[in-house]
Amino acid sequence: MKNLQDPLALRIASIMGFLCILIGAFGAHALKLEQPQLDWFEKANRYHMFTTGLMLFLALYKQRSIMYLNLFGFIVFSGGLYAMALGAPRFLGAIVPFGGLAMMLSYILLFIKAWQAKDGNELKE
Repeated sequence: MKNLQDPLALRIASIMGFLCILIGAFGAHALKLEQPQLDWFEKANRYHMFTTGLMLFLALYKQRSIMYLNLFGFIVFSGGLYAMALGAPRFLGAIVPFGGLAMMLSYILLFIKAWQAKDGNELKE
């Protein structure tokens, strides 16, 4: 299990984690949102953190294809909710579920890779 990490993926995950905390702090201290915008913002930030955690795991195990699918899901799901919370048109709500589907699919693909690895063998890209 030597040299598991993927430097590019780790950089992307690190930036995502930093932005999650920065955006969350900005939302908590600088934005004055009303319902339902506040709910959208908080949900986007919560899933942003979940996605960052998975991104770090995928980076450590060099699962770049799953990582990019998860990143796409994050951009569509959390990005759409962040945008709506900040005043973007509500029709974006129609595409947000596609981001959620992409994130769920990334977990399914990770499960399949783990199933194929069997008994402690390394995950293969």
